Amino acid sequence: MDICETYSNRKLFCNDWEFYKAVFGSDYSEDFAFKPVDIPHDWLIYDTNDLYETSTGWYRKNFSYQKKEGIRTFIRFDGVYMDSKVYVNGALAGEWKYGYSAFMFDITDLVKDGENIITVRVDHHSPNSRWYSGAGIFRKVWLCESPEIRFGNDGIYITTSK
Repeated sequence: MDICETYSNRKLFCNDWEFYKAVFGSDYSEDFAFKPVDIPHDWLIYDTNDLYETSTGWYRKNFSYQKKEGIRTFIRFDGVYMDSKVYVNGALAGEWKYGYSAFMFDITDLVKDGENIITVRVDHHSPNSRWYSGAGIFRKVWLCESPEIRFGNDGIYITTSK
């Protein structure tokens, strides 16, 4: 079990997001005309005549956070299609290239007491699938906390020697 799979240490993080669809490869701009969305979200379904449009989607979420002594903070995405980069307060937390699998980043050193902002860049380039894949943060997002001392995200492996 990973550190974000228990209900006692995670908070659903799907409300109060904003979204802007940009030209493929566009860098973030404060001038983007963001619109409110709830997660899960798929931006390709807005134009059913172009379900395979190559484009870049930008998501952002403002949130308040109080850091806790001895606690690590993580952001977990259950699914983002396709190539994504996650930023916290303007700093890159990590990137993920696999659209159908969950991923998590340790953001402890990037969050601060008070107001914070998470931005997520999602690059969708076609063709990439035989089937409709969608584009965006299409599964739940979680904010997770864990003690400093813990088992690794993928658990413990034990082997024996011959």
